[in-house]
Amino acid sequence: MPRIKQSTIDEIRHRIPIEQVIGDYVALKKSGSTLKGLSPFSQEKTPSFVVNSEKGFYHCFSTSQGGDMFTFVQKLENLNFAESVEFIAKKFGIQVEYDYVGNEAQNSSLNKQILDMHEDAATWFSQQFFADNEQAQAIRKYWVEQRKMTLDDAKELRIGYAPVNSFELKKIFSAKKYDMRAILSSSIFVGREGERNMANVYPKFRGRMVIPICDIQGRVIGFTGRKTEFTPDNQAESGKYVNSRETDVFKKGNIAFNIHKAKSSMKEKDYCVIVEGQLDAIKMYTAGIKNTIATQGTALTDNHLMQIKRFCNRTVLLFDGDAAGIRANMKAISLCLKHELEPFIVPLPQGEDPDSFICKYGAEAMRQLVENKKKTAVSFAAQTLSGQAVEITAQKKGEIIFDIFEMLSQCKSKIILNEYLREVSLNFATSYVSVAKDFENFIEQKEKQKNPSSEEKNAQNKEKTTEKAEYKISSAQSDALIIALHCPDVGNLMAQAVDDEWIDMGKLSGKILMRLFGMFREGIEFDISEINNHFDSEAEKNAIYKILANDKIFIENPVKSANNCIKTIYKNHVLGEIEKANRMLVNENIEDTDKFFLLKRIADLKKKSQVPPKQIEEAD
Repeated sequence: MPRIKQSTIDEIRHRIPIEQVIGDYVALKKSGSTLKGLSPFSQEKTPSFVVNSEKGFYHCFSTSQGGDMFTFVQKLENLNFAESVEFIAKKFGIQVEYDYVGNEAQNSSLNKQILDMHEDAATWFSQQFFADNEQAQAIRKYWVEQRKMTLDDAKELRIGYAPVNSFELKKIFSAKKYDMRAILSSSIFVGREGERNMANVYPKFRGRMVIPICDIQGRVIGFTGRKTEFTPDNQAESGKYVNSRETDVFKKGNIAFNIHKAKSSMKEKDYCVIVEGQLDAIKMYTAGIKNTIATQGTALTDNHLMQIKRFCNRTVLLFDGDAAGIRANMKAISLCLKHELEPFIVPLPQGEDPDSFICKYGAEAMRQLVENKKKTAVSFAAQTLSGQAVEITAQKKGEIIFDIFEMLSQCKSKIILNEYLREVSLNFATSYVSVAKDFENFIEQKEKQKNPSSEEKNAQNKEKTTEKAEYKISSAQSDALIIALHCPDVGNLMAQAVDDEWIDMGKLSGKILMRLFGMFREGIEFDISEINNHFDSEAEKNAIYKILANDKIFIENPVKSANNCIKTIYKNHVLGEIEKANRMLVNENIEDTDKFFLLKRIADLKKKSQVPPKQIEEAD
């Protein structure tokens, strides 16, 4: 992938105040020297989200997340860094420039051309849908009378029509001098591989109603063509639905159809309705259930759920009411639990899909179904796995419960898991204690099959615990970090006075201090905008933003405070070395020679602890 030029990133930082970017998502109010608002990352009533306009960063105290405008857009829009830069640049009319290596320029140019072509094609297809001719009139009639949606819906959703003869679109592409490789890759037109003559390609979607497929930013990345009475007989393209071929910009399993329109409603309602087909999602959206996405006819994937998790915490699965739909629901429940999305299921009548249900019973009936008739994961699974049986044998009951355990084994929250286990006990008239014990045994057996060593398990648990609890502003080392970040001039002096071996690298504050002092010694000026370039872990970056966002920090005498920190850091280091030597002394197998040297080292260290380290002085 080509790299965005640093000059573009700098231009965005200098031209666009961070509050203008964040203000589109959070209502900000002046609070002293900063701006405050309700966190977009959690549900809260008291504002804990702080934006520092002067330094160009934000920090959320409720979730301990922080960053600059690019980090914010990455999190809220589920984008990578390059996409966040492009997103902001497009919004504020800034041209993005790239550095290319090898054939990256060519590939990037082709991808950009594909996106531009898709936009041109979507506009043209929409114009043909509303054209004043017999075919367009018939397509509009089909949309209104058979699909039972309005022309305003079609306009908003950019529904299009690809005439059998698409010479005009060919002319547009030719006039814009699009590369034939990009044209064939996009599959708007189809031809032999390596074809270089526009006259020898034909339109893929001819005679079809066209639905644009957009990414999370709303860019058109592909199309689906729905067969109509005007679709020519062509064995190669004879299916009811024809899709764009996969490209670098369009990966079918990665795209949650309609998420670009659904995401704001998903955030507002804190749940997402998931359907299978695009027209199901469109019908739900036009029926007022705007938090609906579709899986593009594929199985639900991790990529779909990672995008959904960005905007809400619950899902409502609304798959077809046939056997395949029921199986899809069961698989989807486990995936949702894996991604900490609480799943609910709306069972549709046999033979119905969301589109047909709304056409038959109306939008209000569907809203009532989604809001009031949804089942929990356990109740749906219990009902589905029990089937139509009036009585269930003890053995069959045990088998069903263990199938549900397999599903619940993906649940990461103990609180939610306990609620599910209680529900299992109620559904099968079994004591909660027995169910919980059986589940515990089930997990133990499952873990034994994986067979990780106890050492690995302990190391993993220790690492997770350390990661969560690492950052606490209480030690002299942490205080030194606060001073260095708020008073970089004093931090520079500290970097010259503190020896690296004094720093406790077992703590997060030590890791940050070591890197920060290294920057000072190399003459690198600390700049908030350069945090991503110098610090790798999210824990380090979030700790820095948290310190900088704390407007209650007041350092009356930075030099005096720094000297106190240096003394304590030094003393702690020496005492730690003495303790280490003492531990070695108690070893029964220690040689006399080693014992002598250890005793001498302890004596030297004790003398050393009485001599204070060199103090720093404020520069004139």
